[in-house]
Amino acid sequence: MAQPLHDIEENEQPMMSRFLIPGWVKYHYSLPDNWRETPIERIQEIKEGLKRFKNVENPVVSIIIPAYNEEGYLMKTLSSISKIKTNFPTELFVINNNSTDATQEILDLLEVNSYLEKLQGVSFARQSGLERARGEYIVNADSDSIYPETWVDAHVAMLQDKTVSCSYGRYSFIPTQNNRISLGFYEMMAEVIFRMRMPHKEYFNVMGFNFSFRRADGIQVGGYNTKRKVWEDGWMGMLLKQVGNIKRINDQGAWVWTTDRRLLEDGSLSVAFLRRVSGQLGRIYGYLFPVKDYTFKPR
Repeated sequence: MAQPLHDIEENEQPMMSRFLIPGWVKYHYSLPDNWRETPIERIQEIKEGLKRFKNVENPVVSIIIPAYNEEGYLMKTLSSISKIKTNFPTELFVINNNSTDATQEILDLLEVNSYLEKLQGVSFARQSGLERARGEYIVNADSDSIYPETWVDAHVAMLQDKTVSCSYGRYSFIPTQNNRISLGFYEMMAEVIFRMRMPHKEYFNVMGFNFSFRRADGIQVGGYNTKRKVWEDGWMGMLLKQVGNIKRINDQGAWVWTTDRRLLEDGSLSVAFLRRVSGQLGRIYGYLFPVKDYTFKPR
């Protein structure tokens, strides 16, 4: 009998997978950057795959995607979501955070449930999603990432452990201007920082495009901090740490591929890495030893 995917440990993953883009990622990401050039048969295929996430009477899982001016990536992300295989009734909706491009046009074309959030900022968008969700489990995505077929069930499997309040998965970058080999080495070096944060400050590892929690826990801790313009994901992880454990999914079942555009904001890959390392030096003590964190006030 084949070994279940979630039982395969990190050190059993093929080394070269860190430096190559898998074929399934290329399949979705190879869609045209101009979504209007997407072949009609691919549009129909994506739409058909997304149908099962509509009109779900009693969802167990809610996939929530915030989107702001994502016409260049959204079709690719939804293509990957359309291929997800899950054993749980799952709803999907996108929170359109005042997009001025064709984001809503794409959502309407693919007949994806969507809601407009007029308060600007990803924290408002994620909070809007939390308030609208009906599933027991909230699985968070972003609109510029590619998701494996096993993504939902990998997160739910982790959260079925009642001692776990927040699960997060690993990720790799899709190169736009960098090359995959250099990005692979960047990720390996960044992994050192990730491991230093475990277990005392593991919420710093929680990324908005690949984490999940139980809806009841999210509400209990007060929801997202809408006063924050950034780090709404890690902040939620920090609050959830007070009601359970944060756990990383180490296997490829929840390994997400996302664009490297945020790294490019620093100018180059080396500058991005040095900036992140220097930013972590003052936090090393907190990573290694317990330090009291912010305490939530239950609603």
